[in-house]
Amino acid sequence: MVAHNPFIYLCLASARSALVGSPLALSLNCKSMLAAQTETALPLKSRPTAEKCTVRICRTWEELEQFRESWNRLLQANPTSSIFQTLEWLAAWWQAFARDKELLGLVFADAEGDALGIAPLYREQDFFFGRTLTTLRMVGAGSGDSDALDFITSPGNEEACAEAFVAWLDKQKDWDVCALETLPQVSLVAKRLGTRLQEAGWSVDTTLTPNFVVDLPAAWSQYVNALEPSFRPLLTRYPRRLQSRYSVRFVRCECIEDLKAHLETLFSLHQMRWTGRGEPGAFASPDRRDFYFEMATAFLHRGWLEFWLLELDGEIVGAQFCFRYNHTVSLLQEGFHPKYAAEKIGYALRAHVLEEMIRSGAKRYDFLGGDDPYKAKFGAHQKNYLNLTFAGPSRIGRTYVTAQRRKRQIKTWLKSKLPARVLARLRRNSTAQVPSALL
Repeated sequence: MVAHNPFIYLCLASARSALVGSPLALSLNCKSMLAAQTETALPLKSRPTAEKCTVRICRTWEELEQFRESWNRLLQANPTSSIFQTLEWLAAWWQAFARDKELLGLVFADAEGDALGIAPLYREQDFFFGRTLTTLRMVGAGSGDSDALDFITSPGNEEACAEAFVAWLDKQKDWDVCALETLPQVSLVAKRLGTRLQEAGWSVDTTLTPNFVVDLPAAWSQYVNALEPSFRPLLTRYPRRLQSRYSVRFVRCECIEDLKAHLETLFSLHQMRWTGRGEPGAFASPDRRDFYFEMATAFLHRGWLEFWLLELDGEIVGAQFCFRYNHTVSLLQEGFHPKYAAEKIGYALRAHVLEEMIRSGAKRYDFLGGDDPYKAKFGAHQKNYLNLTFAGPSRIGRTYVTAQRRKRQIKTWLKSKLPARVLARLRRNSTAQVPSALL
């Protein structure tokens, strides 16, 4: 949190003097911020919903697994569901990252007991200005690995589940902040929650996280011809040149017996890049390695795994870890041997994967979160995830939400005032605080 992030501390320290007389002038004293949060959240008024929901709380993963049939039924009924909402993804994530977290799996049911929706949440505690802050998050959030998280609901019951969730929260005393991250921007649950929270007078903060998606045509030639002429050779001429210099083989991981060795290769190739820069890299975390083993095993059994490797003269020099769900192929991680950087092996492997995905009928190639400029060169267009953070009656929760909003204002102001070299140094100093999966 704030106390452990040197970049935030520096921003706050700079703001004390720099913001005097500016539009962003504010008090950064902890006690004064807490005292400022005196307004009271309005009591929730009951509203009619499509169906009255009851809420059951599952406190162990085994208990939540009892709803597997309902979970899968809800996902299948919703064409906009993502692989990040599946039991396979979330069970593997929970197994790897559950330490110091308390599960709160909410199951919304109608009067007959049939599940209308599921919200797998967890509760964790941290410190904010020396005080304990209790936060609710969706399972899968917080480690930097998941995108497109949302409540699992059937079409038509999104508003009922959102209403039931807010009503349930209003009765709970053991939470300060609820952070629902990387919600699809088209999420009907998010839309209803945003409206309902504002009506209730709760403190709400929303931000957007960009993600980039390629809409795949019916044929590889159509895809290539739609790219910028100056970019096309990287996907056509350079792969042919590679074929003339090496014995090239593209391998799709299809056997469980090969999975562990191929994952270790991915970890090694990915780490080469980041450790070479003096940074830890995503797979320095044993928890993340365990997560990939469990998740990849489940995906391989379900036929969702698209894990591709590039061999040159018998040596694996590149790996791209993707998966396919609802006609969308998503890129989660990749790694390449820096020794072959001049050969453009990353472009060769991505070109092969894209061509194979088009040939096999995929409709979308999702780069997932992040606004890296290279994604647009592959024909990707920007979409956004919605991050919804809010607090109810909790005084420290409302202070936290306000502080997060002000922190963004300070950073925006500093970016407009500080020299580029100073900003670059601040970003380098804050890199260690970024979740390793984002590196």
